[in-house]
Amino acid sequence: METLYIIGFILLIIISIIISISSIKYFLTMWKFKNRKKDKSEDDDFKYFD
Repeated sequence: METLYIIGFILLIIISIIISISSIKYFLTMWKFKNRKKDKSEDDDFKYFD
């Protein structure tokens, strides 16, 4: 029974690590999008958001 708790705990840790990594990637992308040049010279990187 104790091994079941350990396996569940490890799964929760792995899921939380994956979610935090993906949210950090999203935050960095939005940071770049917010701080892009105003003359729209960097729009090639953000065609998906436009």
